Amino acid sequence: MAQKSHPTGSLHTFNVADELATMQPPLQVVVVSPARPLHEGAASYLQVKTPQGQLGIWPRHTDLVSGLGIGLIRVGNAKGGEERFAAWGGFLKVTGNKVTVLVDQAVRESEAKEQEPAIRKELETVLAQLRHPASDEQFTELLDQRLWCQSRLRLAGM
Repeated sequence: MAQKSHPTGSLHTFNVADELATMQPPLQVVVVSPARPLHEGAASYLQVKTPQGQLGIWPRHTDLVSGLGIGLIRVGNAKGGEERFAAWGGFLKVTGNKVTVLVDQAVRESEAKEQEPAIRKELETVLAQLRHPASDEQFTELLDQRLWCQSRLRLAGM
């Protein structure tokens, strides 16, 4: 029996996400911190860390507003590359194909690589303080600081 070709408009790669990203108009993504703009331009996808977990935004995503957690932001371009940042806190707003990411604190990949020795020292200090926190509040703050250090080190090692 001869294999039939796919009708026009059907999936050719069997990967819905890839086809949605290439067939749709790109996302218009703006990532900004209080200190400076970090990214502005077209993107095929965006991945952020929220308090509930990882969130992926593709073209035609439903409108939403979400808080951001501590972790990596990945902005994918149509050529298969990525621009990455480590971020701590902020908000994300999706309206149509426009995505605005307002971060409280952020570091570019190149900055994380430059600061890697200082970040490792900071992580050692945080880990030492975690052994004997003075209060529950300090323990929670130290856990956040540990995650921030780990996110920047992961970014530096990518």
